[in-house]
Amino acid sequence: MAAERAWATKDRLIIFTTALVLRIAAGALFFGSVDVINAAEASLGLFAGRPVHVPYFPTINAFLWFGGVLSAKLPLPFPLSLKLAPILFDSLTAVLIRDLVARTARDLAFRAGLLYAISPVALLIISFQGQWDSIALFFLLLAFGVREGGSSLRRREFCFGALFAVSLLAKPIALPFLALFPRRKGDVLTPEWPAVAGLFAALSSAFAISEAYGYSVGESLIRISAYSMKGVQMFGLPFSPWLAGFAALSHRMFWIAPIMLVLAVFYHRGTLSAVDSMTLFYLFSLATAGLSPQYLLWPLPLLLVTRRLRPAAIYTGVATGFLLLFYMNPWASYFAFENLAIFAPIRQLAWLLPPAVLAKRELLPVVQALGNIVFPACTLSIALFVLNKGRLQPAERPGRAQDDWPVRRAVWYSAPALLLAAIILLAKLTIDTRLVLPRLLEIWKAIPSQYAVHVESLKPATLLVGDFGKFGPLNIIVLLAVLAMLWCTLAAVDMNRRPNS
Repeated sequence: MAAERAWATKDRLIIFTTALVLRIAAGALFFGSVDVINAAEASLGLFAGRPVHVPYFPTINAFLWFGGVLSAKLPLPFPLSLKLAPILFDSLTAVLIRDLVARTARDLAFRAGLLYAISPVALLIISFQGQWDSIALFFLLLAFGVREGGSSLRRREFCFGALFAVSLLAKPIALPFLALFPRRKGDVLTPEWPAVAGLFAALSSAFAISEAYGYSVGESLIRISAYSMKGVQMFGLPFSPWLAGFAALSHRMFWIAPIMLVLAVFYHRGTLSAVDSMTLFYLFSLATAGLSPQYLLWPLPLLLVTRRLRPAAIYTGVATGFLLLFYMNPWASYFAFENLAIFAPIRQLAWLLPPAVLAKRELLPVVQALGNIVFPACTLSIALFVLNKGRLQPAERPGRAQDDWPVRRAVWYSAPALLLAAIILLAKLTIDTRLVLPRLLEIWKAIPSQYAVHVESLKPATLLVGDFGKFGPLNIIVLLAVLAMLWCTLAAVDMNRRPNS
């Protein structure tokens, strides 16, 4: 038993270190998308006393504020400081995937965790684009991992509700899964009120803190509701030639919500597991709704947790190919040229710059074909595969083969979040923020001299564009494409196949 625990600890350290090193290196060496620009300007705004409103709860504002403090006080690149929180939780997600898979398939656990650690899709969205979805996904996986990790106890249910609330507070992409709160048919009878109590306790505590710092919870809920109806939509099936005229497809919640209700019925009847229900919801959403690139991260950890490595390989191949072209084509973005700094490295590594030919408008039809037709078709096919395979056998019951998942493990996984919250609070109470803003402004103005970017526009919004040049054999697009091919091979190959079988 001791040897087994030591081996598991070694696996976790390898997975976490690999994930963290890759993500920090990419986040530090490359500037990032318009999301990094918006995050930097929001951080500056917070120190200047201006209200910063995002279509989520103000949890993200705490990370933006802390990113500014880190950059002003430590020799950390400003873009990296703003990406550190999602990088940390994305690295923890890789370890969590390993532990969740180990409950039912120990032979696949290390490979599944390592695959997420080196995932090109996760790298692109978290370290290059600079998005926050990894925090919400981490706590979502942890919440259901706790709930389905053993016998149904009230403290387990309370922990589930509290972790689910933290996921919503980071980014409310798990909001439709409130339909999965009631226990499904045939589970050990445990009242739902502990889960609701955990949810309420965590949300009410966070809302009280938000109100104390001048944020209106009511206004946040209004922004979230309005954003969830449509959000930012840049590609997907509604933009395909034969569906572009159907405006109803752009208002996703009107017709995606019924899909979640159907999946919830399957779950409560015991014909789908919770993770399969969530996987299917994300896949059906990606297949049918207007999308933004960060949404492509959502189903990947769920596919790995359910040990669907070959579908994950297909998904990663298509998603990575699309993202590489999408980020490089200014005409595919919400506003032209807004994402052309994603692959801009620090000036000392300017040879990593992609070739300018990938930014030509002539490639837009290829990007549109991949994003509006090929990717939705691929995602829908994987969704149908998951639905078919998920319903062939009864959903796994908690409390049988999964009793080795104690609630205290969730406490260990939550420790980094609690520590980070304590550090942010301590910084808020001890640092004279009046000294931070001048230093941050100086750092922000120096960005074009540090990275291979130039200022394209300051009004109506700041746009930084990469100084793209000639084709180099080891540019970042080539390196990421090679990583994607290796990843898909590692995911698709059957490691247990015998030579003569």
